[in-house]
Amino acid sequence: MPEAAAPDLARIQAAFLQAVTRPASDSWTRAAALLAPSPLSAQRRLSLYARGYRARLLDSLRREFPTLCALTGSEVFDLFADSYIAACPPEGPSLHRLGARFPAWLESIQPDVAAGAAESIPAQLARLERAWSEALRAPGPEGVAAPPVDLLLHPAGRLRLPATTSLMALDFDFAPLVAAVAEGRAPTTPVARPSLVAVARSGYRVGLHSLSSGRHAWLAAVGHEGASAMEAVARAASEADAGDLLADLILWTPLAVQAGLIIAD
Repeated sequence: MPEAAAPDLARIQAAFLQAVTRPASDSWTRAAALLAPSPLSAQRRLSLYARGYRARLLDSLRREFPTLCALTGSEVFDLFADSYIAACPPEGPSLHRLGARFPAWLESIQPDVAAGAAESIPAQLARLERAWSEALRAPGPEGVAAPPVDLLLHPAGRLRLPATTSLMALDFDFAPLVAAVAEGRAPTTPVARPSLVAVARSGYRVGLHSLSSGRHAWLAAVGHEGASAMEAVARAASEADAGDLLADLILWTPLAVQAGLIIAD
C-alpha cells in the first residue's frame, strides 16, 4: 500500500500559524493532525506553544508602544494587542514588522468621531510611536556630511529628509506625555490641539520636534525624494509668507541639520 504524501512545508506552517495566533477548535484540530506522536497530547503541546508565542508577541508590542501602554494601562493595552494579533497575525520572522499595521488597525476600530475626540488618541499615539520605532532602525544621517551653512543661498543646493524623519499632523500635543513616560513619571492626558511634529534621529538618538506651519510645509516640500531648498520655499509659500519663511529658515536650517531632520541630497 503506497505511503500517504507528506504535507508540504507551507501547509504545515500555515496551519501552525493559524493555530497559535487564532486559537479555535477547528484550527487546533487541523494543526494537531500534523504533529508527530508524543507523551503529551497534540492539543496540550499546541496550547503551551501558543501561550508562549502570543506572550512574546504581546511583549513586543508593549515594548514598541510603551507610551500607549502606559496611558491606557497594561490590561486595556493587552486587550487591544491581543485582538490585533488575531486580526493581523505576523507576516514574517521579524518582530519589528509586527507593529506596522497596529496604528491603522486601531484607527479602523475607533468610532467615527470629530477631530480631537479622545477616542482617536490610541491610533494617533500609535502612529507616533511606530514612527519612533522605524526611526531607530532606518538608515539615518549619522556619518553623512552636513550641507554647507549657506545652502539656502544656492538655488541648485538640494536637501532631503532621511528615512529616519517622519512628519505628522496630529490632533493632540503628545510631547508632555512622551516625555513623562520616558522619564518614568505618571502619564499625563494629552491636550487636544493641532500639533505639527517631526520624529527624527541624530547621533542614534530619536527625538520629537514641534514645528511651525511654515517649517512643517517646507520640510514636506523637501521630502524624502529631495528638492532645491529655494524650490521648497516656493512650494511652502501657501503656509507662510515666502520672505518671512526664508528669513526663519536661514537661522533654523543649521538646527534642523543638527537634529537630523534634513541632510544634503
